[in-house]
Amino acid sequence: MSTENICQQCGHYIEHILEIGSVVKLKSGSPEMTVQRFIGTSNEMANATADDVYKLKGFKNGDVVCQWFIDNLVKHEAFPKESLILIK
Repeated sequence: MSTENICQQCGHYIEHILEIGSVVKLKSGSPEMTVQRFIGTSNEMANATADDVYKLKGFKNGDVVCQWFIDNLVKHEAFPKESLILIK
């Protein structure tokens, strides 16, 4: 793994330390986002259905669904965990 997947605060690989509630950003730049859940880890029907849609878009189990706000509107999207930087 490259060093850009290592958390600057604790030195661990990001894919081993991300958890629900972690604050992340895209490596290419983005607003701060909160990890909402991980694709393929929920037994709730609504999440399973959403996961099927994400998988049709090319995402895989373990990829990260994040949420953030823009102009008081909540946004959410999935991202490969390798594209994220842990903020806190």
